[in-house]
Formats: sequence, structure tokens, C-alpha cells
Amino acid sequence: MRKDITSPKRTAIVTGGSSGIGRAFVASLHRGGWQVVTCGRDAGKLAGLAKDFPGIHTHLCDVGDKASVEAFVDLVSSVHHDIKLLINNAGGMRELDFTQPDLLRQDLTQEIRANLEGVINLTAGLLPMLRASSPSHIIMVSSGYGLVPVTRAPVYSASKAGLRSFTKALRRQLKGQGVTITDVAPPAVDTPAALGYQGKKISPQHVAELTLAAAMRGQEEVYPGETRWLPWMMRLAPRWIENLVAKS
Repeated sequence: MRKDITSPKRTAIVTGGSSGIGRAFVASLHRGGWQVVTCGRDAGKLAGLAKDFPGIHTHLCDVGDKASVEAFVDLVSSVHHDIKLLINNAGGMRELDFTQPDLLRQDLTQEIRANLEGVINLTAGLLPMLRASSPSHIIMVSSGYGLVPVTRAPVYSASKAGLRSFTKALRRQLKGQGVTITDVAPPAVDTPAALGYQGKKISPQHVAELTLAAAMRGQEEVYPGETRWLPWMMRLAPRWIENLVAKS
């Protein structure tokens, strides 16, 4: 691991750390000597995570529920006082077809609550401690679909686009206050959530290592794998890249 990722006895908060990219972040930080605090909704997975990475702190928290976020923030605030890193990773993605009947009977805004509202609430709750421990860092796990929406997941795409907008505005508000924000926009990642996806996928470990190194440098945006072409192609051939991503 790069030396600039190590940070003995300092605290990192990782949401959704029990699987996928979140677990990869937990593993990288644990190896680097960080005190890791993570949360999730599945007590069994969290127990397994704590067994695999001795010394980490695990808590139940549904980031899509404000009361749950408030309880988690209160708990973390009472125990950990040198929070140097917040990784807003928890979230989810569903495929929703708005041409189907009776769609309103479904919970259509689940991704908005988990991917956007939860990030806003958790960041607001932990920001005073991050500012007090500056220099500190926030990582926002966005998505390539936040730049260019995918047809099969319109609400997910909207939530990630909203997250990118929130991140940019928050970065301007925090300028000069010792808190840097890194937005990572991964492509398809080889996680349990992407088991049904047949296209090219990158490893969650690669995303975590690349992003942590970038965050410690204060880098604002990270585009792992195939997404590295997105900003460039959106300027050069926006219609072509939108049509390509829409069908992915």
C-alpha cells in the first residue's frame, strides 16, 4: 500500500462497508493502520466483517433513514474524536421501467434516500468533527451513470447525478477550511450487486486503492477503468457517448 494512505490511530468512517467497494475500502484502511468505523444494514455481514478485520468497529445503520443516521452520528461522535476520513459509499441500484403499469405503488425513491439523502445527512452530521480534525477528507462514491444516465436505471442515475452536484457545491463551501472532497465515478465493479451484469468489470480493490491515494493527495475527481474516457468523450462526442452508455 502507498505510504500516504497509512494513518495510524486516526479514524475513518466507511458506510456500507460489509460488501463490495465498501469492504475493499475497509480492507485497505485496516492494512494502513487506520481505526475503521463502518456501518451497514445486515448484522450478520457486519459480524463477519469484524471477524475478518479485527479491531474495526461495526454498527447497524440504514443511511436511507434519517433517524438511523442521527443515531449513528451521535454514537460515533461520543466515541471517536479524531475523524480524518469519511467515505460515503452505501447505496443501491435497481432497474425500473417507467412504462410499466401501477409503478406508483412501488417505492420509487429508494435510491434517492440511500444514495443522496443519506449522504447529505451523514455529511452534515460528521462535518463538524472533520473540520475540527483538519486536514481531513471526504470521499463520495458516485458512478459513471452520474455523468451519463443509463436507461435501465433512471432513478439510480438521477441520484448519482444529484450526488455529483451536491459534491461540487459542498467543495466550494468548504474551500480553505481544511476538508478536501474526492468524487470517484467507477464503471461496473465486480461486486455481488453486479452479478447479473455481463460486461467488463473492474475489481473493488482497484477502486479503493486508487481512490484512497487520490484523496490523500487532495485530488477532486477519480475515474477508474472505463470511466476515464467519459469526461473527454462528453466534450468531444456527447451524443455518441450518451447513446452508448444508455444501452449499457
